[in-house]
Amino acid sequence: MYRSEKFNPTLFGKMFHLGEKLAQGNRWLKLAEVLPWEKLDEAYGRYFSAGYGRPAKDSRLVAGLLVVKQLKGLSDEDAVAEFMESPYLQAFCGQEYFALEDVINPGILSERRKRLGTDFLSLLDAELSAALKANRDLKFRSARAPAREAGFWRGLMEKFGSLFGK
Repeated sequence: MYRSEKFNPTLFGKMFHLGEKLAQGNRWLKLAEVLPWEKLDEAYGRYFSAGYGRPAKDSRLVAGLLVVKQLKGLSDEDAVAEFMESPYLQAFCGQEYFALEDVINPGILSERRKRLGTDFLSLLDAELSAALKANRDLKFRSARAPAREAGFWRGLMEKFGSLFGK
């Protein structure tokens, strides 16, 4: 079952009084304003039955964490840990109040990727790319792929080894 929870624009209004104190120029808050959350919510909701079973995690939370994971080059566990530590990432993912306890288990991201499949993930990627292209002032560094980084270090060590006759 899926139940859509609409984003409330007053962020963290009661918890820590952060509602008006978050820097509106923050890149995550700016990105949150330009992503088509309603379109993503509609596509996400199609993968769940209406009225049966336990309610699914909110689309904004899951899609937001997938975006954080992609833009920061993190594992599922690290994406959830960053989310729990940052009021900006929590706001980006649609949380109204700052969460002090675990909101989501990292394993749900893997399960959702499988359940949603390539169609939803392609839509999310396309919408993210379009938002970033349309708003060039939003700067996110691309994370270097771990395999590529390992290849760099391996290559460097091989060069040093050849210099010393190994």
